[in-house]
Amino acid sequence: MSNPFFDNSGNFNWSSIAALTAIGVAIISVCHNRKVLEQQKKLNDENFEGNIVSKARIEWIQEVRKKSVDFIATCHDFFRYAKSSNNENDKSKILELKSAIEKNATLLILYFGPDRGVDKNNDFIVYLITILSQKIINKDSYYDEEHILDLENQVDVLRDFLRIYFKAEWKRANREISDKEVQKYLETHKSYIRIMKLYESGLASHEESIDYFYSNLERDFTQQ
Repeated sequence: MSNPFFDNSGNFNWSSIAALTAIGVAIISVCHNRKVLEQQKKLNDENFEGNIVSKARIEWIQEVRKKSVDFIATCHDFFRYAKSSNNENDKSKILELKSAIEKNATLLILYFGPDRGVDKNNDFIVYLITILSQKIINKDSYYDEEHILDLENQVDVLRDFLRIYFKAEWKRANREISDKEVQKYLETHKSYIRIMKLYESGLASHEESIDYFYSNLERDFTQQ
């Protein structure tokens, strides 16, 4: 049997080594290219998914901003009429604005799902909207200046909190900060820390009342 590494004269055949080397290089190149293509495909898939998530977040931010403006603007319209409600037309308008505030509050709350983990931002926004709308809707027709001023201040707090919150969400949507960095970014704002501290006990009481409500609901269902 002939040896491919030696010719008929018994001399070493360097061309066979060169051919084997070329085959080896070709195999390595194919494997490397396949790995690069797989990595590129994985990266493209991740970028595609990331772009979809980013687009969805941006659309969500834009939509919630509109709903927030509707709610806050309606509140300010209500305050203006409440300060000068001297005739039946004003009272009729106040009732109309109360209805609009209730509707806008409900629509806005539905955009904020329950928080996961220790962060309470969504729950806090829902809490602010809830107490503000309840104070307006459940109040008698008469509003003194002190009460209106208190409500106006709470609207300003909601506005300032949403301004910081939307900025953080915008940065996350554009991948300037990661999901884990959102809370850290929020806490760089003094207003955010002051607001959360100011309403800390109120939020805790609100969460307790929700828990109490569902505990009673569960008890009623089990007794049926």
